[in-house]
Parts: sequence; C-alpha cells; structure tokens
Amino acid sequence: MSFPLLSQQDSVNTSEKDLPETIASALETTGWFLLTNFCPDLSGEALNDAYLSLCAKVGVPIGHDRQGTLIWDIKSRDANKGPNAVVTYSEHNHEADLHTDSQYSSYPEDYFTLLSLKRASCGGGESSLLSLEDILAEMQETSAGREALSVLSSTDYPFIIPNVFRKNKQEGVEINFGPVFNNGQVRFRIDTMEKALAHDPSLCTERQLNSFNFLKNLVRNTTRTHRFFLNDRDLIFINNKTMLHGRGSFTDSERHLLRIRMNKASYYESH
Repeated sequence: MSFPLLSQQDSVNTSEKDLPETIASALETTGWFLLTNFCPDLSGEALNDAYLSLCAKVGVPIGHDRQGTLIWDIKSRDANKGPNAVVTYSEHNHEADLHTDSQYSSYPEDYFTLLSLKRASCGGGESSLLSLEDILAEMQETSAGREALSVLSSTDYPFIIPNVFRKNKQEGVEINFGPVFNNGQVRFRIDTMEKALAHDPSLCTERQLNSFNFLKNLVRNTTRTHRFFLNDRDLIFINNKTMLHGRGSFTDSERHLLRIRMNKASYYESH
C-alpha cells in the first residue's frame, strides 16, 4: 500500500454533515483518516464533548476500563508500578513497537482515534503506521513467510493483560488467547505476548514461537512502515483490525494525546 502524504485529505471539501461517513469509508479502505487543526478554539470539557460527538457519529465509543472511561489520557506517568507490573504504552515514554490496541481482549475494538493536544517538544514521539495488506504481501514472498502466516492464522497465541485493564485487580496475571491473523484482521503486540511466555513458556509451541519471531522481525525491519508526526490538534482515526501503529520514544513529559475507542454499529446488531 502506498501512503498519500498525511494531510487533511478530502475533509476540506467535505461538509460537516458528510464527514463521519467519509471517515468511516476511509477506515474500511485506506485504514486511517487524518483531520488537522481540530476545534482550535475549544479546550477542556468543550473540546472533549466535540471530540466524543464526532467519534459517536463514526462508530460506537466504548470504555477503556471497568469505570467505562470513554476518553483516555495518553501521557507519560512517573509513578512506580513495581517490578512485576505490566505497563501499557499509554503510561510510559519509551518506544512503542508497532501493534494493535486491545490485542489481549476477547474482542479488540474496531477503530480508535488519537487527538494530539501537545506534540513532544524534544523531537521524539514520532508516529508510525503499517498496514495488514503490506504485512501479508511481504509474508507471501517467501516460503518461510507463508509457513509463519499459516501458523499465525490457525493457532491461538497468549496476550497478557496490562495491569490497568485487568478485570480482577487481585490476581497476579490475566491472559487471553487468539490468533494473530483471522479473517482479514490482525491482533499483534510483541511485549504482551512475550510477557505471557515469560510467565509460562508452555503457552506456545516451538513452531508457534518461530512463526511469531518471523513476524516480529518483519514488522521491526520492513521498509513499508510510514512515519510521521502528529502535530497539535491533529486527529487521526485508525482501523484497529487492519493497521498496526507505533510510536518513537520521547523525553518531554508534557506530550499529551487523547484516545477514544469505537466499535462499528454492526457489531452490536450481531451480538
């Protein structure tokens, strides 16, 4: 897949009424849609309301935690969570490998959005996108890739649940299972799978592990990844089932984004 220059795309020529449909269509084709300069005159609760309102016209916003929090802050948190804590990317400032969100969930969300409130002034925090289409095309190029694709599509992998999203705060570890590739969709994150195996190495066979390592190396080294920066008030919509996203490390503790997760309305019609 060739990425056009990240910009406001066709939204300049799209009416406010038609914008949600335009975004939803782009999510199913391109896999992402970017708006620039989102609500520059709003802040605080007024900005949150406008952000949530637009997302609710594209999909059905869903909670991030047991309290049903719809808008999630993505900031570096300095609190010491202990040596055994499983920390998620939205809580630290280290590099975030390309991944999908909620890969540990029984049903990862269909879409999510990121609203950049403050870009990192240190020059870090670069964003990255890699499409499932490009991953599959590269895997099909070699026999080793085709073998890995077969295993990753036909067997379940363990994904450990980060502490902040665990249902039972009293238990030490929670793990969910699922295939990496399934019916044109992907769920993938390196550290939650590897931390699950560190807890119990028997959760994967050697063949499964070799296949996962093949994909890990491909994702980390492919030349098909698109890199860019989210500027202040950039609002990006991403298809969580067909795109991997990542982030470079940063040192500016004031870097701040908001995230909303969404499912398609059709999900609720079928459940």
